[in-house]
Amino acid sequence: MVTAFGVYMIVRRKISALLPLIAVLSACAAGDARYPSLAMRPFETASPAPEAEAPAEPTRPLADSAQVAALVSRAVSANDEFTRQQAAAAQLARAAAGQSVESNARARALVAMADLAAKRGATSATLADLDALAANSATTFAPALEIEAARAQVLALVETQDTAMARLWEVMGS
Repeated sequence: MVTAFGVYMIVRRKISALLPLIAVLSACAAGDARYPSLAMRPFETASPAPEAEAPAEPTRPLADSAQVAALVSRAVSANDEFTRQQAAAAQLARAAAGQSVESNARARALVAMADLAAKRGATSATLADLDALAANSATTFAPALEIEAARAQVLALVETQDTAMARLWEVMGS
């Protein structure tokens, strides 16, 4: 049995469901002035403008013979400083041999060894520069044979310094 109240509730539910639909449809019926046109714009139909080409830079060599010679000269001068300081460090290392860790002789020897390590660092920094040049020489006009010869020369200096420092550590009794 359907009462008047039941009919009222059914109609009310249907109206409440239709109201949002009516609101949405009325929004679609608004004027065209508020929305942009979907027609093709002039820049969408025009042919693309050609991109300007950047002028090619001339290819320059990464390093020349003079730069490689300067790196070798820098390594040789660092090695000369190492050699000059090595005699004094050897004397301090012999004086520190058998001394306790807290002794002044041991402290002086450690400072001399640190100075030698800094001189060795200057030589190995030059070796690192030559390594970078050797790595890049494959793609540039760098003199690869000269770089390899210079690299071998500086590597021999670094190995000699390593051997000298190892001997001093043995003398000191690290």
